[in-house]
Amino acid sequence: MNDSTSLRQAPPALYSLIAANARMWAGEAEIFSTYFASPGRDAATDAAWIAGQCYKELADGVIARVVRLTQPARIDTASTLAASALADPVALDELTHYIAFAAAYESCAGADALPGQQGIGADWPENAALRSLRAQHRADYGELGMRAKQFTEGGYCTLYRAGMDLHGGSAVDQAIAAACEVVFDDEWDHMLHGIADLSDTSTTAEQWRVLESMTVAQGRLRIRMRNAQFGYPVAADRVAELEAGAAEPLVFDFRRAGMQPPH
Repeated sequence: MNDSTSLRQAPPALYSLIAANARMWAGEAEIFSTYFASPGRDAATDAAWIAGQCYKELADGVIARVVRLTQPARIDTASTLAASALADPVALDELTHYIAFAAAYESCAGADALPGQQGIGADWPENAALRSLRAQHRADYGELGMRAKQFTEGGYCTLYRAGMDLHGGSAVDQAIAAACEVVFDDEWDHMLHGIADLSDTSTTAEQWRVLESMTVAQGRLRIRMRNAQFGYPVAADRVAELEAGAAEPLVFDFRRAGMQPPH
């Protein structure tokens, strides 16, 4: 744990950014708590959402990362670009996450089947909408748009926290908990990349405003995306309330992030 003397004081705008997203993270967390407590939950419904997670880890994670790293923008040979991408720690993290969730899928669907013909689940409209919004933000705002994506990555780890709480349950619960445990620390680190260097005073007030707007917009779509992925455990009217910020905000772990809590 970080010693209090080593914690950095963040600019007020960063605390405001975190506060603005805390209700979105709480909304996403409500999707999971509702699903895991639902009497309609069974191995088949678990297999369905895990297949979607496999898709996200492989297509939105590994493939998207490798494609970005292998764009021939520099004077490099194809083999050099490929070797660099395959050695990338984030790509390796995402592949590890896919394998962990694929193993959990087998616990639900049986060892003779992986999610989808190519070993991944299928995309779904709400996930495609989130991906499209993130791409638009990157196109419009460049590095700031990428930072917004990184900040919202994993939804403050709410899925993995909820999954880890299943430890001690059925064999399927154990498999889900094990997968989520593999992913949790990595996703926390990925999120921190989104706030890296935000203490730099060169970030303008307008950039902070835009960053907050982008992250909250992405957070709203994350709530919608997760509800669809988990088979709509939360009614549409409640989802609308969560998107509007109705959930009690989650408490951000400032110490783990290396930051002084706000005063």
